[in-house]
This record gives sequence, structure tokens and C-alpha cells, in this order.
Amino acid sequence: MGLSDLQDRLELRKNRSLYSRIERRISIGAMAPDDTGEYVRLRMSRAGADREVFTADALTLLHEAAGSSLRDIDRMATAALREAARRKKKLVERDVMARIVGDLGTDGS
Repeated sequence: MGLSDLQDRLELRKNRSLYSRIERRISIGAMAPDDTGEYVRLRMSRAGADREVFTADALTLLHEAAGSSLRDIDRMATAALREAARRKKKLVERDVMARIVGDLGTDGS
């Protein structure tokens, strides 16, 4: 259903009627580092990439910085792609990702 605070709000008495109408409730656990890499590769493939775009080191750093937040993974990966393009690099390497993590972090900016 989304964020854990959404779950908490739906469970409030005033929202009980709405909560009872939700047919399926799925909880997704934390992603492993390999899951993050697979997720990024899938997204890149869907965007038309036919080769690896992120090095393994960059993906590891991305996973550590974003954790299991798909929103943060998407945001940081996009920023890293832009930074790599700005530097005229064909691969997003650890140094590019480190800069993005340092600049953006996970504060939502």
C-alpha cells in the first residue's frame, strides 16, 4: 500500500471503512544489493539501453545510499546518468555515484 505511515493512517478507526475495501495488501521487504542492480538494469533496458551502464561498484554504492527506497534509487540513478553524460563518460562509475550520493543523499532534494 505504500509507505508505512500510510498503513498506520488506514488502520485508524475513522478510515476503517476504506481500509476494509482494500482487496489486497502486499508488503515488500528490503532489497538486497543484487536486487538493486537487477532493478536498475531492468529500468535501463526498458529505456532502450542494450549494455551495462552502471559499474558494479556504482550499483553497490547506490544500494548503500538509497537502501530499499525505489524513489531514491531512481532519483540518484537519474542524477548519476546526467553527471556521467556531463563528463562524457559511457559508464556510471563509483566516482560519479559518490558525487551524487554526496550531493543528494537521501534527504529528498
